[in-house]
Amino acid sequence: MEKAVGYLRVSTDGQTGEDKFGLAAQKEAIEAFAAQNGYEIVEWYADEGVSGALIERPGLRALEDAAKEKGFSIVLVAKMDRIARDLFAQLYIEKNLLIHGVELVSVAEQFRGNDPANVLFRQIIGAFAEFEKSRIAERMSGGRKQKAKTGGYSGGGAAIGYKAVRGGKKLEIDNEKIGVVRRVFEIRQAYPEWTLRQIAAQLNKEGYKTAQNKEFHAVQVMRILDREDFYRGTYKYLDIKAQGQHQAII
Repeated sequence: MEKAVGYLRVSTDGQTGEDKFGLAAQKEAIEAFAAQNGYEIVEWYADEGVSGALIERPGLRALEDAAKEKGFSIVLVAKMDRIARDLFAQLYIEKNLLIHGVELVSVAEQFRGNDPANVLFRQIIGAFAEFEKSRIAERMSGGRKQKAKTGGYSGGGAAIGYKAVRGGKKLEIDNEKIGVVRRVFEIRQAYPEWTLRQIAAQLNKEGYKTAQNKEFHAVQVMRILDREDFYRGTYKYLDIKAQGQHQAII
């Protein structure tokens, strides 16, 4: 069987209800497609609460690094807009994978190959995804920007160590998870030479769990480290940076 990996993504907007195509539904669609077409899924990569307009994403970065090792030849996504909601980003990611002999395949839009017609159709899909993203952003950004300017919670998935309370204007501390956040930064300070995988292994050894109560991998460690400013009390949304209403953890 041809080896493949699955990539899943939900946007920040998706975490609050706009995006009905959640992680479970995406995974189910990919698994069904793989079974029908003889692909063996050897790994899953995911970005939760991350915009499809961004190229720099922890899960995507890990996927691209893995592609260099030649352990699979196919990346399966439920829809093309899961890999990107920006035409440039879609083309950039697709080309980066092809450099390593890896093909990007959409379950919902099966325009495969490099013949001119299929390339054009993929670009049209990317252009419409970008257009729809812009319309959604235009509708939703006004209220969120106002909240962000005061350091309030503007929606999206809560970072590990915090929890969103329905109707709440700020993120609340998750007392069950603040310990792991602090421990990550303690380890980074004590052992700056350690890789993300070494930090994850140490967390697992000490019995810490992710927000989903699973073992840590490098991707989850990177997400915590990348949010250092947030954990110190700064709230960021788009180009807005303000003193957050949430309580600092570190």
